[in-house]
Amino acid sequence: MKLYYIILFLTFIISHNSYSSEKRFKVHTLAFYNLENLFDTINDTSKRDEASPIMEMKYNRSEVYNKKIKNLSKVISGIGFEETKTLPTIVGLCEVENKNVVEDLINSDLLKNANYGISHFDSPDERGIDVALIYRKNMFKILNENSAYLELKYASGKINYTRDQLVVEGVLENEKFISLSITGHQDQEENLVLDHTEIKLLN
Repeated sequence: MKLYYIILFLTFIISHNSYSSEKRFKVHTLAFYNLENLFDTINDTSKRDEASPIMEMKYNRSEVYNKKIKNLSKVISGIGFEETKTLPTIVGLCEVENKNVVEDLINSDLLKNANYGISHFDSPDERGIDVALIYRKNMFKILNENSAYLELKYASGKINYTRDQLVVEGVLENEKFISLSITGHQDQEENLVLDHTEIKLLN
């Protein structure tokens, strides 16, 4: 499995005694991970999910799906662990079919005790590919979340109905306001997938 993820460590002062120069810092891991076609094994007739790798398989779909969930959860649980000794606080996800597959992911053995919540909206992408966000509910509180429509229009006038942009605003550790923008869309002409998570930390 090809691994592609981006890690950002947020460090901020959690206490400061004005009578002492001593400061204590806490580090949070924020990451972005392209899950590369995390589709379930059920055919959705409202979209072209049959073009996904797992739906093209004739046998052992459930076995392959469960193995993929296990492998993905192993990667996520290890992101930033060496530095923080804990699981990531926030992870932006690209190439998920629906909320159900994200629920399967956060309920996996390696992630289920991290108390992850999900931010997700269905997008108009013709294959049903979405972006999502998982976050540790005891560390990050969502104040606002919405789906921003992205229209890719070619010179011919053709519109490519692609994945919406997920915009999430919230508070980290009841102190820092964070604005996140998660996108993942395909450049049809160059046959490249452009994925990223933008994070703004506002004092």
